[in-house]
Amino acid sequence: MSGGTAPERGAARVLALRTTAPDNIVPQQSAFDEYYREMFRDVPQAAEIFQGSGVSTRHMAWDPRTAYADGFPLIKPRMQAWQEHFLAMSRRNVADVLDATGTREDSDRIGSFVLASCTGYSGPTPDILLAEEFGLRKDLRRTFIGHMGCNAAFNVLKTGIDAVAARPHELVLAGSAEVCSVHLRPEYTKEQAVVNALFGDAGAMLLLGADDGGPGPVILGTHTETHPDTSHAMSWHIEDTAFRMALSPYVPFYLAEAIGPFVKELLSSYGMEAGDIEHWGIHPGGPKIIDFVGEKLSLSPEQLAPSRAILAEYGNCSSSTILLILERILRDSRPQPGEHAVIMAFGPGLTMESALVRF
Repeated sequence: MSGGTAPERGAARVLALRTTAPDNIVPQQSAFDEYYREMFRDVPQAAEIFQGSGVSTRHMAWDPRTAYADGFPLIKPRMQAWQEHFLAMSRRNVADVLDATGTREDSDRIGSFVLASCTGYSGPTPDILLAEEFGLRKDLRRTFIGHMGCNAAFNVLKTGIDAVAARPHELVLAGSAEVCSVHLRPEYTKEQAVVNALFGDAGAMLLLGADDGGPGPVILGTHTETHPDTSHAMSWHIEDTAFRMALSPYVPFYLAEAIGPFVKELLSSYGMEAGDIEHWGIHPGGPKIIDFVGEKLSLSPEQLAPSRAILAEYGNCSSSTILLILERILRDSRPQPGEHAVIMAFGPGLTMESALVRF
């Protein structure tokens, strides 16, 4: 395709994108010195893991230095905290996208609301509470996507794209929020040191509309692959004290092996190759994932910079991370009209998700 402004069938235009995170910022080194060093005292590599994580700061609703000072809470207070902070972040983001687009006084145009989170559950689900708070219409189509992991924002986007394609006269609110910090648990292993060195909290929200040929970004299409032969490499289960993540050190190797054909499959139907893409967003499951994927796709340091910057400033915020990266590309890379981006994320399954974006 040429990168012009002609609308693509089924494409969705991003009318606004806003992100937020808890106000509490936790410096990585201070958190390690004041809390994690003692927690992982029997893990010889703990200091190296935290220092090599690519994370400098994280936004954390539950600061480990204070929230876990007296032990590990059970599930109930964790889920209460998840709901409180999920709603706080999403409330701020919904207000911002409505105000940015002048939609607050014309909210009947919003026909669908899609949210995702894998770090908590409650009913009524947060979309119901937020829809009532913002006076959204009673026949609003609502979807809450739970427990799909770091790739869940793409399920939000795909649901939103389908809604726009089916009802192009309506708008779609689509977002996610994750409160990973409420899931620190008493397990003192190298694997859990890696997990606790990476994850932070954040939320994001988009307002989507049909592509009318206006300015981008426009989500042209998506591609998904699941590789069940590697399903053991990443998992996310509810246990008695908290949710537990398992994360194999081989995940970057699995992704590096699969990434070339995966990206080719996304781009081939648009007559494009990886070398035609100016901007890239790679979910930073860890620094090695950025390194390995970047090397396999021959990406430049500038193309990897947005992913590295979000990892450094926020950590891995699960499903919200890729939307933070997209916002960073828009803010710092300043894409020119007609340029393209590929954004991608990876989750349990092992699932690979991607989208092609035209600016």
